[in-house]
Amino acid sequence: MRLRVLGRYRPALDALAAAVALLCAGACATAPSHAETIDVLDYVIGAPDTWPRFGPTNHHQHQNLESGRACWTKYTLGWSYECWRWDDDYVYHAVDHAIDGARRWEFYIFSDGRWMPRRLRMGETWTLELVDNRLTWYDAQCNPLPQQAAPYRVRLWHEGSVDAGGDLGRRDVIVLEYQPNPELAEPGTAERFYFAKGAGWYRWTRGSADVQFNLFGGVARPPTPLCERDFRP
Repeated sequence: MRLRVLGRYRPALDALAAAVALLCAGACATAPSHAETIDVLDYVIGAPDTWPRFGPTNHHQHQNLESGRACWTKYTLGWSYECWRWDDDYVYHAVDHAIDGARRWEFYIFSDGRWMPRRLRMGETWTLELVDNRLTWYDAQCNPLPQQAAPYRVRLWHEGSVDAGGDLGRRDVIVLEYQPNPELAEPGTAERFYFAKGAGWYRWTRGSADVQFNLFGGVARPPTPLCERDFRP
């Protein structure tokens, strides 16, 4: 008897199951997935045809790629650049030659240098405190000065769809915040780095300073290190 009843209503049950499945499929397609994980290199590294670039403040920047490493020259100056490298776990701050002021050839490196995770879970803010990090400064003759304590905190999050301005337009963006010496830091000393998917680094801020390089064009300058050891930390 039960089998006959089920058989009688089987077409209606099948139709209801199909409708529920279709509704679920539509919801799954439109609902955001906060469990999604992104590879940050899709944001940090820009397509070659989007470089070099400049911006409203006449800041020129160019991306130079190597295997497992990227360097950005600034102000059209070959000696003014910084480089980051990566592996499967992290992106690392490798070396910074873009020192404020007329300090040509001087640079510094971190003992740790972990800068951001290689992969970021959307909907979460990743944070790392490096209390034991050390900094080694090199003078213009490539001589290392005594190491000094340089603790810092980094945070990374997915900002979502943002108008990057200029020639970049609306892009998916992640933001890195770097706070040196977080225990004693003054307000407004945190730096923020903005990265647009497919276009790479396009903006930097600190306090009232806001440097953008979102216009196509400018000088494609490669880095010109004085000593090779700083180029491959």
